[in-house]
Amino acid sequence: MSSFGDNLKEARTEKVVSQGQLADMMGIHPIHISRYERNQTVPSIDVLKKMADLLEVSTDIFVYGSQEEKAKGKIQDAELLTMFTKAQPLSEEDRQSIKAMLKAFIFQRDLQKQLSL
Repeated sequence: MSSFGDNLKEARTEKVVSQGQLADMMGIHPIHISRYERNQTVPSIDVLKKMADLLEVSTDIFVYGSQEEKAKGKIQDAELLTMFTKAQPLSEEDRQSIKAMLKAFIFQRDLQKQLSL
């Protein structure tokens, strides 16, 4: 899992906002943003919320990272993670079909397990 500082920097750069610009928007000195991104200090909850609002992200992003980071932490199989990532941009209908196939497969496995007991 990536650090708070890494997550802040990623969110800030995705919005194409410099440390100085973010500091100006927040009314703080740019050195604070630099310290946050280098994990030398962490902001208060109020400052964290303000940063999230300004960068238009959830505060969870700073703590847990992106959805992709969360998925990497939970899905150990790299090939499966790659498949899920590739499925994301598919149409809603295609994603529903994939979910239905997975549900059917998992249901079948669970049933087999119960019958073998």
